[in-house]
Order: sequence, then structure tokens, then C-alpha cells
Amino acid sequence: MDIAQRMLPQDGSMRLTCREQSWDIRVASQPTIQGEKLVLRLLPVQPMEQKLTALGMAPETGEAFARLFYKGQGLVLVTGPTGSGKTTTLYAALNLLDRERLNIMTLEDPVEYRLPEIVQTQVNYRGGLDFAAGLRGALRQDPDVMLVGEIRDPETAAISVRAALTGHLVLATMHTQDSCSAVARLLDMDCARYQVAAALNGVLAQRLVRKPCSCQGGCSRCYQSGYYGRTGVFELLVATAEVRNAVLIGSPLPPPQATMLDDCRAKLATGLTDEAQFRQLALSLED
Repeated sequence: MDIAQRMLPQDGSMRLTCREQSWDIRVASQPTIQGEKLVLRLLPVQPMEQKLTALGMAPETGEAFARLFYKGQGLVLVTGPTGSGKTTTLYAALNLLDRERLNIMTLEDPVEYRLPEIVQTQVNYRGGLDFAAGLRGALRQDPDVMLVGEIRDPETAAISVRAALTGHLVLATMHTQDSCSAVARLLDMDCARYQVAAALNGVLAQRLVRKPCSCQGGCSRCYQSGYYGRTGVFELLVATAEVRNAVLIGSPLPPPQATMLDDCRAKLATGLTDEAQFRQLALSLED
């Protein structure tokens, strides 16, 4: 970051070691009339070895999600708003794969966790390395699995779908409201219906909800908020024959067996979240 430039937004990073734990700190600055506003994102420098169940995914959803990878090819999407944990879910999914035997490559913005036995690349827009250019280059490295940090433009979408159709397992994130909306977004990016129907393995949509603190009121641990930590709520749309046919003919997609609201309702019943978080999620999912 240019410390002399205070009139333009900037992005930067630094590394800090505190109490024997190293952290990558992503910094985003925004000029305001009161001065520069900074937001810091803290990422622990350690291998990402979490399991899907540790993210809050129900065992049956986790098993169905894992089956999307068994084909060894196709397109698997994880969708949700910014900060909903999409990349973390994909990192956890990589633990389902044989990282020693497979050639696994990633293209990310930024690289959030260092993963052993995986080739990771960070996009560099200033240098001309965007997602589309990086993906074209990575596919010439004969990868078995390609993780794309985000599909955000028609060119990246087209390359990802073509790669999924030609023997690669492509994992990617998108910003959509729910799982069914991801298909519409690919079509809006000029991907052909027959290609999407053939390439898609499934779509996992997710959000984060807060977990009540054990104090049940307010304490120093939760900073008097009543909440401590977050957990994911998920919905999985599997590309069944019915889903593929709906994509081909342009009819409404059949809904997933369990929606994010259903998952949140189950967590509400077990005390993993509360009524306020459930209502907030319901409002955020309204059209």
C-alpha cells in the first residue's frame, strides 16, 4: 500500500506473529470525510484441515456433498454472500480428495490458507493475471482438480464449464441468493444450457448465523453481545436427471430437499442458534 496515497481505496497485506501464532492480515482502506477507514481480515497461517461437519454441515448433507466429487470431473459450485465462508467450505472439501496423487491447483483472490500438496496461485489484476487468464494458464498444467476462487464474468464461467466437460473437476464460488440461482447466473453469463446441464454436479448454498454464548446473557467472553462464534447453514442442490432436464428445457428447477431455512430451523431446535438469527436469515432470503 502507498502510505502517501490517502484519496483512493487500497488493498494490502502483512504478516504478524502473536503468541507463537502467525497471521496473514488483509487490509482494505477507504477514504472518508473523517479520514481513512480500515478493515482488517485475520487469517491464521496454518494448514486448513477442517472437516465439513466442523463447519456446521449436517452429516447427511456432508455425505451428499462429498458424493459430488466422486466422479472426478464436473462443476461443483458453492454460493453465498461475501463473508459467508464459501472458500473455507471449498478448502474443507479438498480434504476429501487424494492430494498426494491428484494434481490440484487453485486460483484465488487472495490465497487465504496455505495447503500442502496443492499448487496455489493468487490473481494479480495489476499484472494482467485475472481469473480468466489464470484459469487458461492453469489448465495447460494438466490439473485433475481446479479450484476457482470466484466466477464473476462470462469468460471465467465459459472456461470453467468447458474444463468441467473435458475431464476436470472444477470447484468454484459464486455470489447468488440460493442454490437454484447459481444456474440462472451461469446462463446469464452466456453459458449454453446444454453445457451447464452436462457439466454441473451440484450447488451448495450457505450463510453464517451466530451461536448463543454459554453465558445466556452477556459476559466478557462475548463482549456482552450474547453471541460467541458462528456456524453455517446450508442447502444442497444435486444435479439429478430431473434438474438437468429442467436446465435443458428452461423450466423451474426442483427445490433442494432441505433449504437453508430448514437447516437453520434444525439448528434452532438444538440450541445452536436462536430465534433472532432465524428471523434475520428468513428476511435475507426473501425475494
